[in-house]
Amino acid sequence: MDEAEKTKKLADARVDLDDTKAQLKADEDFFATTKEGCKLKSSEWSERSRLRTEEMQGITQAIQLLNNRISRRVFTNATTTFLQLSSNKNALSKTYSKLRALARNSRDLKLAKLAMKVRTEGHFDDVIASIDAMIEVLRKEGMADIEHRDRCEGAENKNGNDMEDLNHDIEKTGKAIERMEDKEKTLEDEIKALETEIKETKEDMEKQLDLRNGEVALFRQALKDDAEGVQILTETIAALTKFYKRNKIPLELRQKGKGEPEYTNDPDKAPETIWEGKNYGGRKDETTGIVAILGMLREDLEHEMTMGREEDAENQADYEKGRAAAQEMVDAATAKKISKETELAELRAKKLDSEKHQSQKEGELTDEEGLQKTLMSDCSWVKTHFKTRAEKRQKEIDGLQEAKGYLGGVETGDELAP
Repeated sequence: MDEAEKTKKLADARVDLDDTKAQLKADEDFFATTKEGCKLKSSEWSERSRLRTEEMQGITQAIQLLNNRISRRVFTNATTTFLQLSSNKNALSKTYSKLRALARNSRDLKLAKLAMKVRTEGHFDDVIASIDAMIEVLRKEGMADIEHRDRCEGAENKNGNDMEDLNHDIEKTGKAIERMEDKEKTLEDEIKALETEIKETKEDMEKQLDLRNGEVALFRQALKDDAEGVQILTETIAALTKFYKRNKIPLELRQKGKGEPEYTNDPDKAPETIWEGKNYGGRKDETTGIVAILGMLREDLEHEMTMGREEDAENQADYEKGRAAAQEMVDAATAKKISKETELAELRAKKLDSEKHQSQKEGELTDEEGLQKTLMSDCSWVKTHFKTRAEKRQKEIDGLQEAKGYLGGVETGDELAP
């Protein structure tokens, strides 16, 4: 049993080792993919940071140029003349056309309203402020999209990993349950075999007991018959010897003497009598022989009784020995059966726990699948529209900045009118 238990533990350990190796391989692949993705993101972030830094340096330099003493003196002296009269209408027209084109391409009602505001009102400061506000909104939308994308990627990666782990756990638990079911059937068969062995052994013990009881009954009857025979023979001998004892006539062994009659060849002729006188001594010779024969028979019966008792004692010893061996077999089989039943009960309890664990993991997997559908409805656009949305938004920002440039009088070659 110890060897079987250790063999079972070794088999389970090997299965766990194979599962762990497979999980390790999957984790290493996932780690390599994640590492490669992180490198790419790091490279992209470095490039974005570099471009943003250069952009900020240019803006800072432009501010410094506009805020130096010469610029302030020029702008102070030209407060009433710093107006692009020659290109004022042209700037409004270009701004309106640009905003209208952006509104038509993006189908943005806000841009359309802004274009109409440029056309009808023509107040540069208000329009520029509106453009700055729209650019700020677009940039916030871009940041929101980036945050949404990162959140979706993280949630999808976690959801995928959780589902993979749950599927692996469910599969591993299912295999363990299959092994426990096989072990359960084996234990049930072993218990049934032990029950059959115990039953058959007890039936054999009952048969041996019946046989032994029959032997004892026969022995006792034979012993009784022999004892009665001895009694009868003893009484017969006493009856035969009673005459001689009463008349004090000694009995002798039967011997053929000269006085015994001898028969001729003629069987029909009676022998002549050989006694004379009135004294009668009886048939001592014949009686002696009969008594001797009866004595031998009685001795044989007494010897048979002695041998019967010895044989019965040996048979009783053999029976008790065989019964003890059979009882030992029953006790051993019963103990083994109890051990198997205990092992079966523990196995069933462990199987029930595994089934509950599997059911729990299946429920968690169902929740993760529901989350996956939710993520698909919430994040599917990231894979298909994130890039195009970012490109369109950037074009819109560029267009707004270009329109703002028109209004700010940044065209090359415009002259300042006095």
